[in-house]
Formats: sequence, structure tokens, C-alpha cells
Amino acid sequence: MDRSYAVAASRLNDTPPITAPNADSVLPIERDTVVAQSVARSPALALMAHRARALVHAGRAEGSLPSAELGFEAWNLPLARPYALGDADMYMVELRQRFPPAGALDAQARAMAEEARAMLAELSSEERAVAERAASAFADYVQAIAEKRLQEQQLVLLERMGQAVSARYVTGGSGLADAARIDVEVAKTHRARARVEAEIARSHATLNAVLRRPPGAALGEPHEAPAETVRLSLEELLARAEANRGATLSAAARVQAAAARREAAEAEARIPEFMVGLGYWQDPAMRPGLGLTASMSLPWFWGPQRHRVEQAKEEEAAEQANRDNAAIDAAIDVAEAYTRLRGLEAQLVVVRTRGLPAAQRSIEALAAAYTTGKATLLDWVDATRSVLDLEMEGIQLHGDLARGIASLERAVGTVLPRTAIREDSIR
Repeated sequence: MDRSYAVAASRLNDTPPITAPNADSVLPIERDTVVAQSVARSPALALMAHRARALVHAGRAEGSLPSAELGFEAWNLPLARPYALGDADMYMVELRQRFPPAGALDAQARAMAEEARAMLAELSSEERAVAERAASAFADYVQAIAEKRLQEQQLVLLERMGQAVSARYVTGGSGLADAARIDVEVAKTHRARARVEAEIARSHATLNAVLRRPPGAALGEPHEAPAETVRLSLEELLARAEANRGATLSAAARVQAAAARREAAEAEARIPEFMVGLGYWQDPAMRPGLGLTASMSLPWFWGPQRHRVEQAKEEEAAEQANRDNAAIDAAIDVAEAYTRLRGLEAQLVVVRTRGLPAAQRSIEALAAAYTTGKATLLDWVDATRSVLDLEMEGIQLHGDLARGIASLERAVGTVLPRTAIREDSIR
């Protein structure tokens, strides 16, 4: 696991909310803070940790001897008065202890210990799932706020365009149709901003939910990091997945648990179980004495032991097949997340290095041409719309990259080193 459960559990109740002490001011939030607090406050992780501890105690129980037995016998009570214990001819008190086949207890204890390891590996998988959900919610929040800012900038640009239309109208260079077109664009932008406001509210509520805070609790402006990627090769990622992915580790632990159960079944099928007893005998008419008893099972003649061995072998083979399947799933998940991340990075590079610079040069040229009457308003509006679309695409790709890294980390099973996609390296 990326961090021990003990650390996470200690933070379940005492991790402070992401707010300043003053209710009127709110601290900005960061991705790492959101992820850490979501993991620390996750009841699903607490649940799985308690189950893992339960399996540890179950393993100790499996490795312990059965409880001793204390028996009492009264012989030859009167048939007419069976309750007359004082008239019995013989009294016996016996302490008995059963000893399971040698090696069976140890194998059963190892099986439960491996089950506990499997549960801890599943806890690690759940931790990555919680982290991915929190990181995705934070990316949604950042993206929605960035889109809102972009729509507000578009409204400012449209206001400038409206002023240019008015100036040309005074000189007879444009008509009412141009002013109407600007009004249409302004209406479209207001509608887009309303959609973004709804997205901000949704991501706001989702963030509070993963942080186990009230839906309307205040959140500050997010700390926006530059676009990031993971530079590790696919081979390195697959190696890390083999060492860290919860599903892979859990499947391997369950193979070991099944092997230990097979060993226990084989021991029970070929080694007898013994019972030893020490008794105290008292005949009212004779001297008291001690008695010894011993017995053993005969697993070689008949009984369920042989079938239990075959059952254990089949279960071990099934767990081995499950381990192989988990390895295939890991390779597919990591490869898909890796290639998707590479594709998103390539798209962002194209948008920033080719699409946006060309569109921005176009809009500057058309703005100057419109004021001199050498371009139509439709040309200018189309250019601004292209810039807006490209900038919006860049924001969405930025968010997709953040979500893609979270998905890749979940597929690999551990936190990965991130590299910022610097503007100067792109250009």
C-alpha cells in the first residue's frame, strides 16, 4: 500500500476540514490534500481494515489447539431414582484434550494469514479507487472553474466586438444585422456559462461528498497545477503493477492460502488425530484412583478426508488460474491507461503549439481588418469562436490528463512520479 492503514485510520476522525478557522474565508484546496483527506476519511477502507484484522485473529484461532474438555460420569444410578447421585456405584471426572493431525493446525493458520494478506492487498486497491475518485472530482472542479473564466473572457471580447460594430454603424460601415449577430453570440455564451455554473455546483457537491462534508460546505479556489504526465515506459509501469497492484497481490496471496489448505487437508487424510484423557475415579466402597484414556482416528479406512484433499487441489488450481487472469487484467488496464495518457498528451501539444497560435493570429488580423472594412463580422466571429473552441479543448484535455494519471495510478496500484508539461518544452 502507498501508506499504512494505521496512518489512515489515525486520521479518520481528526483530519481537519478544508476550511479556514474563520467562516468568512476559505483556504484554497490542492489535489494532494483532497486525495489524502478522502483516503483518510473513507469508511470503505476502515471496513476492509477491520476485516483484515479479523482474519489475523482467525489465523491465530486456527493455529490453536482445540479447547480441553471436562467430563463427569456417575455409574449405576438407581433406575427408579436417577437423580439420586449419592447412590451411584462409581464417579469419574475426566480431563480430555484432542490433538489434530501434525501439521494441520500450522497449515490452517498459514492459510488464514494469507487471506489476511489478500485482504490488505484488496484494501490497497480500494485506496487507489478512492484516490482516483477524489482526484477526478478535483479535476472536474478545476476544469469547470477554468471554463467559467474562459466564458467570462469571451463575454469581454464580445463586448469589445460590439463596440467595434457600433463604431462602424455610426460611419455606415455596418448594419443592424451585425449588432444582432453579436447579441446572438452573447446569448450563446451566457447559456454556456450557465451550463458551467451547474458543472461547478455538481463537482463542488461531489468533492464535499468524497471528503465526507456537508454538500453545501464552502470550498476555496482550487490550486491549479500545470498540465502533467507520467514519463515512465510501459515496461516500467507493468513492473510496478506486478509489485504494487492490489488485485495481483491479492490473487497471489490467495494461491498461497489455497496451497496451505491443501497441505492441511493432506495432513488430515494421512495422519491420525489423537485424544488423550486423564480421569479421577471414585468408587464409594473402594479406594480412589486415576484413569488414562487415549484414542486415535483412522483416516485411512473411510471418511471425507480424501475428498477434502481433492477439493483443496481443485481450489488451489482455481486460485492459480485466477492469479494468471489477474496478471492479464493488469497488463490490459495498464496498457489502456498508458496509451490513453500518451494520446491526451499528444493532443494537448498539438492544440497549444499549432492550433491556438494560428487561431490567435487569425483573430488579431481579422479584428484589424474589420475596423477598416476589409473583413466581415462573420469572419471575425468565426475566428473568435475557433479560438474559444481550441482554448476550451485545451482546458478539457488538461482535465482529462489529470483524470488519466489517476486512472493509470489505479491500474498500476501506486502513486507515480509526475512531470509537468512545460510551455517552453512544448513550444
